[in-house]
Amino acid sequence: MTKKIRNEIPQRNKVKAKLQQEINSICPFCDNDDVGHFQIHHIDSDPLNNENSNLILLCPLCHSKITKGDISIDQVIKTKKQLKNISGNIKFISVSVDSKNCGWEQIENIPYAFEVRKLTSLFPIFNFSFINQSNNTVLLTNIIIKTKRLPAGLSGPNIPLPNILRPIVKYKIKLPEDGKVTNTMILEELEIPQGRAFKFQVELYDVSMERFKPPFNKFILSLKFGFNNDFNIDIPNILLNSRRDNLQHVSIS
Repeated sequence: MTKKIRNEIPQRNKVKAKLQQEINSICPFCDNDDVGHFQIHHIDSDPLNNENSNLILLCPLCHSKITKGDISIDQVIKTKKQLKNISGNIKFISVSVDSKNCGWEQIENIPYAFEVRKLTSLFPIFNFSFINQSNNTVLLTNIIIKTKRLPAGLSGPNIPLPNILRPIVKYKIKLPEDGKVTNTMILEELEIPQGRAFKFQVELYDVSMERFKPPFNKFILSLKFGFNNDFNIDIPNILLNSRRDNLQHVSIS
């Protein structure tokens, strides 16, 4: 049996950084976000073929599964194609709150952070904006949410929020229990034509508004938006009644 030649990938760090951006720093097969240990896989098993189209970054466990055949080559090719042609062209623009219809407002100079300031509805209503830069019409099919209770005094990076479009539709979703994940399938899927920006709202609710009351009810939310029932777009963490988090992404597993 001929042993494969293992040559070093030219400009490996640059290539890895580009591949990491392509997968949004999350393993495309299992949602592991420990990117420091991720590995580059040659899709056609040829270590000399270092074209970007033949490389995919993934976690060591999933790399091992590919080697053992638990993840098929067809699945790897399909995943790479989706990353390159579709999900890479669905761009997250911004998130804000509908402060006219709920008691929440943006915390000044802290993006993705919101707090209760008015004695109206304590169920937050978020405005999410994306743009479909692909050559295909896509469907928003599901919304995945994970929540984590935060101690006092935790926050996010200072990144300015871009402008957004007018709302299109609102989805009401129950806030998951601490550490739990909900995957809400959308009954009326949102169709987004190619080249169009789009905006929609998500209202989080619970059996009682008490769960959202400050000062002790502080949460960090991790959200993914599913398209075409086969790929997800990850967005920055959202903070509720808090100004700082632990600067680490809360991954959905």
